[in-house]
Amino acid sequence: LSKEDFIEDYPVTFFLTKENYFKKISQASLRMAGEQKLKEEDVLMMEQEGANRMDLLFFSNQQNVYKLKASDVADAKASALGDYLPNLLQLDAGETIIYMTATADYSGQMVFFFANGKAARVELKAYQTTSNRRKLTGAYSDKAPLACIRRLDEDCELAVYSNEPRCLIFHTALLAPKTTRSAQGVAVMTLKPKYHLESVRLSDETAITNRTRYRVRAIPAAGALVKEEDSEDQQISLL
Repeated sequence: LSKEDFIEDYPVTFFLTKENYFKKISQASLRMAGEQKLKEEDVLMMEQEGANRMDLLFFSNQQNVYKLKASDVADAKASALGDYLPNLLQLDAGETIIYMTATADYSGQMVFFFANGKAARVELKAYQTTSNRRKLTGAYSDKAPLACIRRLDEDCELAVYSNEPRCLIFHTALLAPKTTRSAQGVAVMTLKPKYHLESVRLSDETAITNRTRYRVRAIPAAGALVKEEDSEDQQISLL
């Protein structure tokens, strides 16, 4: 039997806040819990359901990924702030965690979208190590500023926005997975000189009514200018 076999496995939920607090809370505890306690001004950035035996990957703004076994982090309560990641992971000065994901078997991919309109789809297995290394450098390309990270467990339709604002909707099957973490990626959105790729969302989660207008069959593409009725601002004013 390995050490792993003695670790209790049970369902947990992982929480990451913008101010870099992290919590692992058991489902049993969550059922009893009230609201998540956060520092003033802090907001919940991500939450993911998982299990105590999973590996946690924390991606930083300095192209590093930090790995932890979920079981090495103490269970928290909703009423606690949780672990402060700069201390827990021993981050460098000015380094912050911008994305977290948990995995049991390293299946799936990570997709990194860059301000220059490129996207790199990297196999999650590229982050699997035989030794228990805590920190992997070169977690993603540093050739252009990062705009967005997403995890893919299956292909889907994504809506990519630039600050022009333009939008294009494409199917992730058009992105071939890479095994090198620092791949610069392929061009998804062609941008005019003064604009950049700003955000990426699941097409189902956007305010767009007529998706055909923005959908492309091949990349790279420029996308279409976002019509007023398809913009998020318009939706907010309707609420």
